[in-house]
Amino acid sequence: MNARFSGPLWQAKSLSGRIFASVLAFVLAVLVAVTVVLTALFYLTYANDMEADLLDDTRELALALEAQPTPEDGIALLDDQVGGDFRCTLIDPQGEVLYDTDADEAAMENHADRPEVAEARADGEALSIRYSDTLRTDTVYAAVSLSDGAVVRLSESRSSLMAFLGNMIGPAAIIVLVAGVLVFALSRLLTRRIMKPIDALDFSRPLENEIYAEMDPLLFRIDEQQRLLKQQNVELAQAESMRRDFSSNVSHEMKTPLQVISGYAELMKNDMVDPADRRKFAGLIYEEAQAMRSLINDVLALSRLDETSLTEADSKPVDVGAQARRVLTRLESFAADQGVKMRVSGGPAFVMGNETMVEEMLYNLMENGIRYNHPGGEVSMAISVEAAGAGSAAGESVVVRVSDTGPGIPEEYREKIFERFFRVDKSRSKETGGTGLGLAIVKHTVLYHHGTIEVESEVGKGTTFIVRLAAVKPE
Repeated sequence: MNARFSGPLWQAKSLSGRIFASVLAFVLAVLVAVTVVLTALFYLTYANDMEADLLDDTRELALALEAQPTPEDGIALLDDQVGGDFRCTLIDPQGEVLYDTDADEAAMENHADRPEVAEARADGEALSIRYSDTLRTDTVYAAVSLSDGAVVRLSESRSSLMAFLGNMIGPAAIIVLVAGVLVFALSRLLTRRIMKPIDALDFSRPLENEIYAEMDPLLFRIDEQQRLLKQQNVELAQAESMRRDFSSNVSHEMKTPLQVISGYAELMKNDMVDPADRRKFAGLIYEEAQAMRSLINDVLALSRLDETSLTEADSKPVDVGAQARRVLTRLESFAADQGVKMRVSGGPAFVMGNETMVEEMLYNLMENGIRYNHPGGEVSMAISVEAAGAGSAAGESVVVRVSDTGPGIPEEYREKIFERFFRVDKSRSKETGGTGLGLAIVKHTVLYHHGTIEVESEVGKGTTFIVRLAAVKPE
């Protein structure tokens, strides 16, 4: 037997087993109920026909008695015509029994109070049924009144409904058993036909299956989950690829300053450097060490952004204007060395976020504008609070615009500049000491605070970075 049908039907756990058990139980229950109902209807029909026939026979007998000239002739007629399964009784107007086919008339009690006798005298004819607990039978009485006040009565015994049903149990059981075997086979066949398209489901292509409409929501859900899993797998593969590229790029970026430091240090160790050049070599080692330090700091900052999330403990109202002025102070020396002017404008503007991250974001934007500029150039940071744009959630945004007078960014590079270690002009970047991670940190910080960043640039005329963060009221 197939595994899905093994074990008691009422304990079936598979869908096919439940369908099979339900169909079989339902059909058998209907079959038993129909058998009982049909048997009861047959009995009622039989009983009604019997009562009608008995009353007709009593009417005919009454007519025959009315035609006899004397009572004696009537009794002789009864002896001659009545017999078989019928019991006949003739009762005079006072209730005394004049004739009975089954008993001694002289020993019988007065029948005036019998229901059928009293009713026949009142209405002309009557029908009465009395049940015997001992014999478990019904006795049917039909009585008709004669013109002289006498009453003729016929009676006949029949099985009660319960006895009739009891007698039918044997044949009905055989019928139910035979029908049950047929139903068992048919329900099993039906279950297999129902389960066939379900067993043939191809879950690798759920929406291409031809199946019952009731299964559509499940198949749509499976397809949605599969597409989501595929997307997640692609994202995981991309993240893994980015991790490998990032590790490779970090190693590559650290290789050059390490070689420089190692080379100059070895020369100085072996006393192969002219005393007049020692200060110069020491300065070169210091610069390369600072470059490595900046690279390591930026790598650690990106790692924190990748691995952590903003919590309520880290989040508080941050005045972007105040942070911008702190950045201005930190970058004064660097801007003076590069011959670039700086300017910050705008009043207090608060966002909900991490104060250190917001400051580093502004620092990297300003430093980028200074580093990729020209002597005599300018970097400006304008801070304002503006209404949220169309399609945005209701409220206001803090908008930070950082503009420089540098060489600008070609259009094809405006999205790539936020990638880690991407440089528009690699030789220029090496000269200025950039790590290639500043704008990546900016982009991650903006996303970290659920904001947006845009780039507007024209080659030869400079670049503007526009950051939008949700504004909050100061505490």
